[in-house]
Amino acid sequence: MFKETPLLLSRIEEVLQAGLDFAFYRSPKSDQVVLLQLSPVGEEERSSFDDLWVACPFSTEHSPYYYRVLSEEFFTLNSKFREDQFKTLDISHSTLNDYRLKVSNAIDEIGKGLLNKVVLHTQIEVTYSKQIHRLIHKVLAADTEGFRYSFFSAELGLWMGITPEVLVHSKNRDFKTMALAGTRKLEDLDVNPFKEKERAEQAWVTKEIVELLNKSADSMYVGEVETVKAGKLAHLRTIIKGEIKSSLTTADIASVLHPTAAVCGYPKSLAYRYIEENELLNRSLYSGYLGRVQKESSALYVNLRCMSYQNEMIKVYVGAGITADSDPELESEEIRIKTSTLASILMA
Repeated sequence: MFKETPLLLSRIEEVLQAGLDFAFYRSPKSDQVVLLQLSPVGEEERSSFDDLWVACPFSTEHSPYYYRVLSEEFFTLNSKFREDQFKTLDISHSTLNDYRLKVSNAIDEIGKGLLNKVVLHTQIEVTYSKQIHRLIHKVLAADTEGFRYSFFSAELGLWMGITPEVLVHSKNRDFKTMALAGTRKLEDLDVNPFKEKERAEQAWVTKEIVELLNKSADSMYVGEVETVKAGKLAHLRTIIKGEIKSSLTTADIASVLHPTAAVCGYPKSLAYRYIEENELLNRSLYSGYLGRVQKESSALYVNLRCMSYQNEMIKVYVGAGITADSDPELESEEIRIKTSTLASILMA
């Protein structure tokens, strides 16, 4: 049975009521929650600080938002929040029909031969009148692989999520990133394994990352494709490691990678333009990246499996990669399945 951590719960409530910029986060495989109190800094000021929180929108028209870390607190969880049942959010017929139409149009565009893959997302609105600080607590306490966080700033509002995807980890000049694609319910993997469509998608994501990093790395190693668990879902993943050129920083590597083929498409420039012209929804921080950048080590994550909150309304963001072999019905089922990470928390 889940037992709340009273000190953590009260601090979440306090910082929400104070209206100050903050980030709570819990790194993968850690039982410790970290609270950072933040203050925004400009692009030209960021080099003056050795400890920053970074939040970057999907849109390449927006520069990353940088926040100086003013203070740091640590909390050890009393227990983890676990939901054994597989749950998903209800998605309206109109939202699903609109998504299927967008998928069909994208498949037609891919059929013209220039675009290999494009990632399309949708948004699901959920009325949420329960105490928001308790929801944040459950997100941070979730017993699942991934980077768990809640972040608030006056500029960007309140966000929270559990993302499985590393954009870049670095320690001194060593870096690690990943190519992540394909989605299956973990319980169905034996009878419904990943098919050629997902493996081709994974190969494009990997290829694009390697191409992007060729000029930024002194050395690079590309691992084998592996199947990894993310909550009650499974994905295909390839780890890519290397050494950053001495003239570059982790923030430079992040800007080179973002947005990756996993959240945009391939070739990236064509996929990005297609999304801007056809998606007609503001992604904001969804499929952007966020995390902490310090002098000797940094950890930035792609902002997937996330939601924003305003005035008792939750907006959940989900998307899927569309290729020539996509089926509109199956892609709409994939986005429903991808709500499972947050659905069990929202419905608790």
